Amino acid sequence: MYADAIIILGKHMPGGRADDDALERAKAGARLWIDGRSPAVIPCGGQREDEPIPEADWLASELSRLGVPPTVIHPERESLNTEQNLAFAKRMMDGWGGGTALIVTSAAHMPRALAVSRSIGLRASGWPVIAGDGGRLRAHMAEWLGWIEWKLGWQRVGRPAWLSGVARFAHRITRS
Repeated sequence: MYADAIIILGKHMPGGRADDDALERAKAGARLWIDGRSPAVIPCGGQREDEPIPEADWLASELSRLGVPPTVIHPERESLNTEQNLAFAKRMMDGWGGGTALIVTSAAHMPRALAVSRSIGLRASGWPVIAGDGGRLRAHMAEWLGWIEWKLGWQRVGRPAWLSGVARFAHRITRS
């Protein structure tokens, strides 16, 4: 499988602490580039209030540490959700004339990531990563909430307060 770009979806990192999932995404992206699957890597993710740097910059730093040259890493630093990750990465690729992508994200997140890519006209294949057993329930609950937000358009206009409460509750009950 070859693509014009490897897109690594962002991962929320409160306090700048990357979890196993974020690290596995970076490792997979680096391996794919080293294996010659694409000439470019686009790590995605903006900076939230509780993050010291944009997610894309952390991913880019990790990619460099893993052997990917900075000249092929093109961080996308504006996005704050899956739809934005993919739309903004596609916009970058459109500027280069790139048409195909290999999306790297968690296995639980992959079905929605591919659905979003189809909805915006990005021709993509997936490269799912699995990071231990610790957070599977939490990952699946977060994905369930993510599907709801995306399908109802809330990622574009903002999550209603009641759904934020559900998300906090789900995080609390699935904490390891």
